[in-house]
Amino acid sequence: MSRLRGVEGTVTTLHGALPRLLLVTAAMLAAGGAGPVAAAGAAATPGGGSDLLQPDALRTDAALERRTSGLADPRGRECPLPPGVLSLATAVDLALCNNPTTRSTWAAARQAAAALGSAESAWLPTLSATGGESRQYGEYVNATGNINSGPENTRDAALNLSWILYDFGGRSGRVRSARGLLDAAADTLSSVSQQTVLGVVQSYYAVIAADAALSAARTTEETAARSLEIARSLRDGGVSTLADVLQAQTAHDLAVLTRVQAELAAKNAYGALAVQIGSSADRALKLEAAVVPAEVPALDARMADLMDEAARQRPDLLAARAQRDAAEANVTVARALGRPSISIQAGRTYDETPYVANQNYNQIGIYVTVPIFSGFSTTYGVRQAQAALEASEANVEAARLQVSLGVWNAYYGLQSANHQLGATALLTTTARDNQDVALGRYQSGVGTIIDVLTAQTAAASARLLRINAEFGWQLARAQLALALGRLSGAEPLNNPAALP
Repeated sequence: MSRLRGVEGTVTTLHGALPRLLLVTAAMLAAGGAGPVAAAGAAATPGGGSDLLQPDALRTDAALERRTSGLADPRGRECPLPPGVLSLATAVDLALCNNPTTRSTWAAARQAAAALGSAESAWLPTLSATGGESRQYGEYVNATGNINSGPENTRDAALNLSWILYDFGGRSGRVRSARGLLDAAADTLSSVSQQTVLGVVQSYYAVIAADAALSAARTTEETAARSLEIARSLRDGGVSTLADVLQAQTAHDLAVLTRVQAELAAKNAYGALAVQIGSSADRALKLEAAVVPAEVPALDARMADLMDEAARQRPDLLAARAQRDAAEANVTVARALGRPSISIQAGRTYDETPYVANQNYNQIGIYVTVPIFSGFSTTYGVRQAQAALEASEANVEAARLQVSLGVWNAYYGLQSANHQLGATALLTTTARDNQDVALGRYQSGVGTIIDVLTAQTAAASARLLRINAEFGWQLARAQLALALGRLSGAEPLNNPAALP
């Protein structure tokens, strides 16, 4: 009864204010929307301009901006490749601005923000205007029932207002669902952005690794050429045989082939990075040197703490939870469809018809709509919404398990990468010294060509293992930052101590 008394008071107030409300609304429409609503929307229009035809009166773009703080919307931005050396941070910014997948996800987030505005607009009244003027010619029966052969003009106009006052949670459920979907879209955007950053990191360090592999291949080729030259000199001096020369020649030819393959791999890596940052594949790039510290910090964080951190900030898990909240709100919406609704309707009508008294009146009324039977569609709608909620809850659990697995694998992947850095540092030094000793012994006539080729092969393998270890370390750090939900930019990778 208290709800009905509140509705009755609202109706009385609206009845007294109806003529003024209609006049103000008509004036706003005549001015092209340049009223308070348009003024509110002008500030939210991207690019700083105003859009009177599509105002953001409910500030949903601002709601999206709050949920995506730290991410720059690429809409309307131009992000050209700057001249000079390309840093990792610049490459990340270019990819976040130019990457088509990121742009598409931003558009989906803006669509979710607009859907929230559409749901919130159900709390406001709707206003419509109709009007017409007609002219009749020839012989016809007029409004008095007589045959008339002269022209007659008829005019009519109406302004109608409708406002839902209470619908047992239908509108509030739709708003909660839309907010959940907006949160999910924003979290998905954050997840896609972090995946984009990971792709840039992988492509960036792949170029550095490819350059290092090409340099190592050239070193191996030079070493093989030197061995071949020594073998030929020793054969000319009668110390070695033709077999030594042929074996050295074979090793040199293989080194040349490896160098050619390394050149191709480097070209492919440069093209992949250029496309990743939004440039054509033939764009010339020059990267900053990636310095791997001599000593990397040990991993000392507790796994339970890392799991808790990832559960708090991993955007894909947050998106799954937001979708579950939206599904829960949809259950309320489905149930409200089978419940009554209370609305108020008002209007002003003017009708001018020849031979009939002009009509010029206001009308206001309160209406109660009670669904009685809808062919069980409401019942099955509720069942469908409940099943969708169960599926979303299962998706949350699946996402939680994947997050824990991602943290586990990334943590121990980085731990292994740290150990590989230490092992390969010693390996490359030992293999290089062994190669120099074997080549010196062979040149002195003490060693064999087999010892030389074996040492050279081990040194070449050690150089490649070191390159792969450095690349794997850089990538493992990025993967751990991604697993923890920290990889929103290049900042966690610029400081080795920033990760646990």
